[in-house]
Amino acid sequence: MARLTFGRLSEAWKGEAADFTPLLAEQLDAVGEAIGVDLTSLGQSEVQTTGGRRIDIVAQGVDGTEFVIENQYGRGDHDHLTRGLAYAVARRARGLIIVAEEHRDEFKAVAQYLNDLAEREPERGIAVWLVEAQAVRIAESPWAPLFSAVVEPNSFTATVEQAKQAEVLESLDDFWSQFEVADVRTAAQQVLTGWLDKGGRRRLGPNHVVLYAPAPSVSGYRSVVAIYSDGRVLVPFGSYTGQNTGIPIERLTTADFRAHADALFGFKGSEKQARTTAGWLTPPRADALLGFCLEVSDAYAAAMNTASSVTT
Repeated sequence: MARLTFGRLSEAWKGEAADFTPLLAEQLDAVGEAIGVDLTSLGQSEVQTTGGRRIDIVAQGVDGTEFVIENQYGRGDHDHLTRGLAYAVARRARGLIIVAEEHRDEFKAVAQYLNDLAEREPERGIAVWLVEAQAVRIAESPWAPLFSAVVEPNSFTATVEQAKQAEVLESLDDFWSQFEVADVRTAAQQVLTGWLDKGGRRRLGPNHVVLYAPAPSVSGYRSVVAIYSDGRVLVPFGSYTGQNTGIPIERLTTADFRAHADALFGFKGSEKQARTTAGWLTPPRADALLGFCLEVSDAYAAAMNTASSVTT
């Protein structure tokens, strides 16, 4: 039987900001499962604050409420807790999530105190989760993160579940109704129709649709792009390079591919999760976006075929 191995985060992902934060941003569903909250699958990372500092991730629940996430290696410290709390208060976020390998007893007491206050005044308080993370793998398989909540609010999950039932998008018609610009909706429909006609898969978020495809990973799938109702497109370059799986897709990590993507979307060449500006998606760009998605999907499929031939 293959051996289960536990390791430090720095052993699995060398850079906290460069490697682990993008991983979290793509695996918010796993973080959400650990805390009992349905977080959308794609988060905004390295968010600039007015004080010149950066918040690791700003995520959304399915009801559209914001969650601020700070992550770090080793023990949780004052800097991440206070910075995350200040930003969460300023943004009127619904919750603050601190991910670390270990949390001190005094921080657990502070988090529980804040949760008690939030329970008494839910409209003003900030719910706080302290989550411990470690790396885990079976035999020589790629590392995967394992999350466990050590402090959490008492009544938050039930409240979120009620909001989720009221707000979650049930169909594509609900998604199309969010578009305020007709041309943007037409372009998004053109891309999604072409994608589904080619056998692609999709899943709905609160204000976006994620296009995903079979790929080398534990789940068997990886994100391709996300299309938002305001015409933004998110391109998860970290997924292409194996940020969340440990398995890079060689065709999607070349300089030529990245240059082509940057030219198409107007990116700078360094982002691991890049978003276009609102209104970027228009009918003249729909075919180019669909072609890009199919190129990524084809590269995923080729990588799966290569992996299969090696194992057999």
